[in-house]
Amino acid sequence: MSEVVEEILKRYRPSAPTYRPGEKAPFSGTFVCDRGTMRPPVYVQLSRGEEFPEAEGMGRHTLWRSTNIQA
Repeated sequence: MSEVVEEILKRYRPSAPTYRPGEKAPFSGTFVCDRGTMRPPVYVQLSRGEEFPEAEGMGRHTLWRSTNIQA
């Protein structure tokens, strides 16, 4: 099943860098994880060097991207 999820994620190339759980935030700011059309996105505020968490319901398939939202 996880191979199917990875194949689907490969089809949608993000226009900005994406980060996975455990990676360090390259800069301080707000990051978003889009969980699909039926669930609201998850936002997290991180300082530079903090680790990205897993989003609820996404597990290791969590993909974070930066936003221009100021918290």
